[in-house]
Amino acid sequence: MARSLSVLSKILGLTASSNPHEAKLAEEKLEQQLQARGITREQLEQQLDMSTVDEEIEAISFRYGKPYKRIDPATATILSAVARFYNGSVVYSFDDADYSDYKRVITRHFEVFSSKKSQIEIEVYTDYLLQALEDDWAKHCKEDPFQVAMMGSSHRNSFRKGWANKVASRFYEMKKDEEENGRQLQLDSKTVNQSALAVQKKNNSEKEIIRAYKKQKYPKLYASSGFTQGGSGSSAGRSAGGNVGLSRQMASGGYKALGGS
Repeated sequence: MARSLSVLSKILGLTASSNPHEAKLAEEKLEQQLQARGITREQLEQQLDMSTVDEEIEAISFRYGKPYKRIDPATATILSAVARFYNGSVVYSFDDADYSDYKRVITRHFEVFSSKKSQIEIEVYTDYLLQALEDDWAKHCKEDPFQVAMMGSSHRNSFRKGWANKVASRFYEMKKDEEENGRQLQLDSKTVNQSALAVQKKNNSEKEIIRAYKKQKYPKLYASSGFTQGGSGSSAGRSAGGNVGLSRQMASGGYKALGGS
């Protein structure tokens, strides 16, 4: 069945070819295939829509970034927001304890739980956003050097947290919109509109599989506390975070590029 849908989706995609001859042949071939299966074109698109829900989901965990001694709230907020957008989550895992100059130094790392197919998307998306944050901070330093110099590190920290929190809230709204209005997916050469119902079913199924895997690995996991907000740089940070591009990076085939709005 999966192979049959894949073949039909390719034929469906060719019907939109800019080559009139190729498009006409594809239309004729598609009509033959639909008649042989006793289904309509609308039913085919419906099957392609729901087939993405029934894809096999493999839950994994992976480390993101380098081990750290002290957590960076902005990095944690951005990574968690991206992971949640792809139905995953983040755990602040104990990494190692080292003794330096008679002092016990504890390091930790970010452990991301997600589906296997989403790992690269999460890594690339987070890398991109962290770089965008650094670029926006550098721009802010040039625009308001006096306040940056007067307020010091607290201004930088509040700017970064404000930026990250704004991005996280935008991710929440994006996902809510997809579950209410549907989204587009690239299946082979055809862009298919995935219904809101299919999006909800896919998200719920994926979240349950990932949640079960995390519980199996960490059966006694406790919720972490949030980070403080506000500060002199928070408003400027939120304003800058509201302008960074947040298009879905490589959803089901990589059809959108980084940085789109």
